[in-house]
Amino acid sequence: MMKKDSNNNDIVNEVISKTYQEIERKKEQKLLNLIVEIIVEITLKEYYEESNQISPL
Repeated sequence: MMKKDSNNNDIVNEVISKTYQEIERKKEQKLLNLIVEIIVEITLKEYYEESNQISPL
């Protein structure tokens, strides 16, 4: 009986660990996406500001 409980605990712990890793991976991906979005927005803002400063001939 003890062996079965230990096996069940191992399986449960493995599932919990995999789930936690997946959650962490998704959080990291969301953070990276946010950083990329911020960089793109800043770059575009700078580009538009510079292009507006150029006077037409």
